[in-house]
Amino acid sequence: MKKLAIFYRDRFNQAAILYIQNNLYSVLGEYVDITTYYLNEMEETQAIQADAYLVLYEEMLSCLVRHINDFSKVVVVVRSIQRKYLQPVLEIPTGTDVLVINDSRESCLQTVSLIYELGVGHLNLLPYDGELMEQGAYNNVYTAIITQDMEHLVPKHIRHVCNIYNREVSFETFQKLIAILDLENPVVQRNLMRKIDDDMDPGINFRTSYLSNFLKDQLLTNVIENFYQAILLMDKSGLLHYVNEKANNSLHLKSGDDFSKSPLYSEALLARPDFKDELVRFEGENYLVEKKSIVLLNEVIGHCLILQNENDLRNTEVNLNQQLKKRGLYAKHNFEDITHASAVMGQCISVAKRVAPSDYTILVRGESGTGKELLAQSIHNYSLRKNAPFVAINCAALPESLLESELFGYAPGAFTGAQKNGKVGLFEHAQHGTIFLDEIGDISTNLQPRLLRVIQERQIMKVGSDKIIDVDVRIIAATNVDLEGRIAEGKFRVDLFHRLNVIALNIAPLRERREDILPLLERFLGRIYGSITPAEQRVLMAYDWPGNVREVENVAAYYRILGALPDHFSGAAPKPSAAVPCGAPAAPPVRGEAALEHLVLALVAEASGAFHGIGRSAIRLKLAEQGVAIGEGRLRKALEKLQDMGYIKANLGRLGSQVTPLGRDALVRQGEAPCSAPGGGGPGA
Repeated sequence: MKKLAIFYRDRFNQAAILYIQNNLYSVLGEYVDITTYYLNEMEETQAIQADAYLVLYEEMLSCLVRHINDFSKVVVVVRSIQRKYLQPVLEIPTGTDVLVINDSRESCLQTVSLIYELGVGHLNLLPYDGELMEQGAYNNVYTAIITQDMEHLVPKHIRHVCNIYNREVSFETFQKLIAILDLENPVVQRNLMRKIDDDMDPGINFRTSYLSNFLKDQLLTNVIENFYQAILLMDKSGLLHYVNEKANNSLHLKSGDDFSKSPLYSEALLARPDFKDELVRFEGENYLVEKKSIVLLNEVIGHCLILQNENDLRNTEVNLNQQLKKRGLYAKHNFEDITHASAVMGQCISVAKRVAPSDYTILVRGESGTGKELLAQSIHNYSLRKNAPFVAINCAALPESLLESELFGYAPGAFTGAQKNGKVGLFEHAQHGTIFLDEIGDISTNLQPRLLRVIQERQIMKVGSDKIIDVDVRIIAATNVDLEGRIAEGKFRVDLFHRLNVIALNIAPLRERREDILPLLERFLGRIYGSITPAEQRVLMAYDWPGNVREVENVAAYYRILGALPDHFSGAAPKPSAAVPCGAPAAPPVRGEAALEHLVLALVAEASGAFHGIGRSAIRLKLAEQGVAIGEGRLRKALEKLQDMGYIKANLGRLGSQVTPLGRDALVRQGEAPCSAPGGGGPGA
């Protein structure tokens, strides 16, 4: 515990003395032991021993010469006012004469000086003097500023009194005491910070400077000192002036050491120009070293070395990849997700697996909806880059200027509206991973040269920057256009084509691998696939599928919700079979509405079960099989008529229309019993 001695003239105004003592304890706390001395009570030769000495007025210093032997430890108290008590003073009208009252002439002068130093310059401040008051010098003064317990000195004619209460020990005083007592610990610093917020202090510049330096010191401690990289700061002779904790723990160095005696030292290391990512080995571990020279007026005065442990670097990269995955920059699919039964698709996958482990550029070609990105993701996840990012971009979806900044990023202030800190491009996001350039055939002719350079040099330059950035990425491109035709038209560079077309993978359209249609539909429908009738399967197999796999997925979604194929599939129905379904009339074309209603009722009855019926699309397909072609509107009217008659029940969703008992009776009366009915067999049962 530190000893602090504080000197007063006498014991008068014990309230103020106690307030100052409590003020000191509020910041210095239990780290000090305060002893109070009164000059009028001290013996002439009394020697005072303490770690620091505090006096209220400079005039007292001459009286302490015989009592203190080290005046470097003496601090003269500077006082301040709390913010809340200064506000009424600021509200006093400009030009007003104001009497300032304290317990002594020196205190009055000190208070006047303090108020002026705080920027209160609009008032005429008059320090209180008892003799002048007796002479009537203050008879025309009607406003006063007083300190704690000074009300009894206020002249009776003064009605407007501003009480600033006891003045605080100033920030500057505390800072000097803390330095002398060596009490710069977190508790004292926190208490001092709280005091900054409460007081109006004349040493505002000193206080601001302290706060700035304190924050910078905390930055050094929290960021540099605890940085995950080892940092060494040395002069040009190699004497270490700063070593952060990481360097101290891993490299066994400390401030004051001679770096030339470290196993890391080499003359070439310090003699070389600045460098980055130099590999060195220390105690069996690899470090990447960066050197930065510190230059003053073209003269090198020191060096900063930054060393990063290989293991820490890999852990950082793993964490970055995890964050990128959270943002969706990863491949979801594998080769096992590619549903197929055709030999042509199997051959395509086989080739893709063989080339996946390499770093060669791949060009995937195929119609829209064939699954080009699915194949690209599978290649990435089968490669050695599978733990790194997978970044995909559709080159046809963005205008040229935006696509350029997305691919390569841009420097701060590169153009109007740019982010102030610039932007990282997708090539950088894909570092050590794969970038998938979809619809590459639609990229503009202006961007093609830049892309060609990236593929050739594996280097990029941000928009608005002149700095070259090395990138380690695998490029997979895809297109559904005829690139050779684009080359002939002058819309695609032939050299870019050959750079992209190193490994070509062609995905055949679905119409050329019809064996994959039903397996794909089963994949998308799941257990509902069992509801697909043989007739519907024949229709699906006969369809051309211009939308390829994407269209199969859409049809599956339609069937899942509505229980039928989309209406446009009626045009893809196969030619009618010579066989006539059981219970269906053998009559050719339907000539009247009654005959149509009778035929539709028979089809509904044939398809009705306990938990299923039949939808309009399926009815139209069955009619087509019998050579009856009708429009959607005519079929809808027939169904509505049968429902109004009570012969069928229309259900929402996949259940479709079902026959009612009344409808079955009508068919029996007309001599056409359905093939199956709940609770009974067919004819002759």
